[in-house]
Amino acid sequence: MKTIELKNTAGGTTKNVDTQKRIVTGYLSTFGNIDLDGDIMEKGAFTKTLAERKDQIFFLNQHNWQQPLSKFAVLEEDAKGLYFETNPIPDTTYGDDVLKLYDAGVLDQHSIGFKTIVGEYNNKTDLRTIKEVKLYEGSVVTMAANPQAVLIGVKGYTLEQVQDKEKQIIKAFKNGTFTDETFVLLEIALKELSLQAYELGKTDSLEVKEPIIITLNQLEPSIADILKTFNL
Repeated sequence: MKTIELKNTAGGTTKNVDTQKRIVTGYLSTFGNIDLDGDIMEKGAFTKTLAERKDQIFFLNQHNWQQPLSKFAVLEEDAKGLYFETNPIPDTTYGDDVLKLYDAGVLDQHSIGFKTIVGEYNNKTDLRTIKEVKLYEGSVVTMAANPQAVLIGVKGYTLEQVQDKEKQIIKAFKNGTFTDETFVLLEIALKELSLQAYELGKTDSLEVKEPIIITLNQLEPSIADILKTFNL
């Protein structure tokens, strides 16, 4: 039995978010890029699945089937990749949080949940070209999406990009009014980002330092007070 794969393919980024109309547009996947798993998504890989089951494909929050955000008004291949436009995201607490995090720049990456139907391996390059998939869902991701990479949205980021993401999350803490669950995920993301920054920093310096783990006490007092109310 083929397993469901979660893949944050290169270029699965946000194009636009209309917080008033509650509509998100962007790409779930792009063609021709070699991702960190050594896979290349080929143009046409989604053609059959879109023709057969387009209305059964969902837009989820963090690959969580208990938090569906919408279905797709537009889901189609173009020259770049798998382009999407969502229907309006319903007025739910987690939907509100997602739109706020998009607006704050914390969420800006997308991932797909799929089964590979046809894939060809190249023994010389150790690369796999994915020629056909069965697509189940596309998700907005940054935190806790893939058990192999908690921060699926920052795999492949530079040190500067990781540090910028940390700043965005801290700013969201200051200005945001989120659900308890989202605040918890934001703290997890901060800790994972600091570990990511440490790993990246080791390659930039001969001096190996201890990882910087962000704790509640190291956050600004107002943020720490908020988080302590959630019994973290």
